[in-house]
Amino acid sequence: MTVRLYVVDDDRHYARLLSYRLDKDTEHEVHTFASGEEALDALDANPPDLVLLDIMMPGIGGMETLRRLQLFKPDLPVVMISAQGTADVAVEAMKGGATDYITKGQDDLVKLDIVVKNLKQRVKLSREVERLRGEVAKKYGMDEIVGDSPAMERVYQLIEKTLRGNLTVAIQGESGTGKELVARAIHFNTPPQGGAKEGPGPFVVVNSAAIPKELMESEFFGHEKGSFTGAHARHIGKFEQANGGTLFLDEVGELDLKLQAKLLRALQNREITRVGGSETIKFECRVISATNKDVLKMVASGEFREDLYYRLFQFPVQLPPLRERDQDVLVLAHDFLRGYAKQYPRFKKKRLGADAARALMSYPWPGNVRELKSVVERAMMISDQDEITPEDLLIDGPHAIAPWAERVHKTASGAAPPRETPPPTSSGDGSSVPTMTVPAAFATGEPEPTLVAVPSPADLGLPMPSSPAATAVAEAPEADEPIVPLEDLKRRAVEHAYTVCDGSAERAAQELGIGRATMYRLLKKYEIEG
Repeated sequence: MTVRLYVVDDDRHYARLLSYRLDKDTEHEVHTFASGEEALDALDANPPDLVLLDIMMPGIGGMETLRRLQLFKPDLPVVMISAQGTADVAVEAMKGGATDYITKGQDDLVKLDIVVKNLKQRVKLSREVERLRGEVAKKYGMDEIVGDSPAMERVYQLIEKTLRGNLTVAIQGESGTGKELVARAIHFNTPPQGGAKEGPGPFVVVNSAAIPKELMESEFFGHEKGSFTGAHARHIGKFEQANGGTLFLDEVGELDLKLQAKLLRALQNREITRVGGSETIKFECRVISATNKDVLKMVASGEFREDLYYRLFQFPVQLPPLRERDQDVLVLAHDFLRGYAKQYPRFKKKRLGADAARALMSYPWPGNVRELKSVVERAMMISDQDEITPEDLLIDGPHAIAPWAERVHKTASGAAPPRETPPPTSSGDGSSVPTMTVPAAFATGEPEPTLVAVPSPADLGLPMPSSPAATAVAEAPEADEPIVPLEDLKRRAVEHAYTVCDGSAERAAQELGIGRATMYRLLKKYEIEG
């Protein structure tokens, strides 16, 4: 690493002596100047890492040059050099912002070696910090959020607006949509908060679902030694750790009601008290929360405090599921391909075949971006050829997970236990839209007929259908009617809806309560043409 040094002294012989001694080190790049004006003029072209500056010079003088150097770069190390060895001169130089002081003729060359060696370590450390900060900002910057779809353009606009002020942001979206990635992008692009002198400050994550309820208060606010059994030492809570940065509350829908009240007070007053302590501790940090739950429903049912909702959801950001970002699927897939190939060069020749690309586009992605990343990386490893085929993706067949829009709760006697209720989908403008569901067996695509009696909408917990297409598949059969294979019912439902909707796949999908991509896949499977 090359360190650029300025030697500024009107005594050309002494300046040449210092330059000769410093030039012996191959890491040094030495520039000499006879006046402060010359040194200041060279700052823009060749900014220095360290300046050796004489105090007594014609023109603006050493102290004025020091003041202007600090305006250019406040943390620039400047060592003042003077033939006057009095304490008053040294004190004045240090008060003016000098890093150190050397007196000519008093072991100055020996001291010079020590001072330069120490300051070089400081310069190297500063450069390393800047490099790491740049890498982190790049890794979690806006460029790392991939997608060109209209839904993602809306997300980009909202993220940019969150940077205008220190509002409390709430990120909503299904699991795997990249909520933490968005939170980090907001954090690393936000100006420093009150507790941070430079940089974005710390990014502290609290996963509310992973912390036992009895330890949540201590995890958030900290505790004093001896405050409870097992508290063998003082513990600094997450709010204190995040001072000057960002506190990311992941899975905020899992918060205990008692803790919600204390969290609300902390957010309102910007102060906390450790468990077992009496000292009031101030903090200043940005709070970003994330959840895949419908918090408004939780408020209505009393599971989430309404006043805390208004505090946390001051600036909501809705992330769209991948099934609503059709044009982003291949963009993301190729991005994952490049990243994985860079990490493992032996896979650099791997590429998506045309059939594999079509399979990715038609798949509903219940696991969203996280699932797509996993599928692409797995396909690169198991593919025997450079071209990845649909078989390498392993996203079809009886073991595939049904998409959100095709899942249903079976509540009839003897049925399988209910699955997790899918969160509402986004309409693109941030509002939630309820999704009609159909039997999960529809998503398997298996040809084997499964003989079942078709339940009524009431049995499934669904509203009575209002459209002709939905009525055709939802009405319960008479007791003496023969049992029809579910695959046949599925084909008839798709064909009937497509006919009733005058060949509009989008309308038919909406009437059936399934995704558009799923509708196109079923039309292709059953060879239904307009």
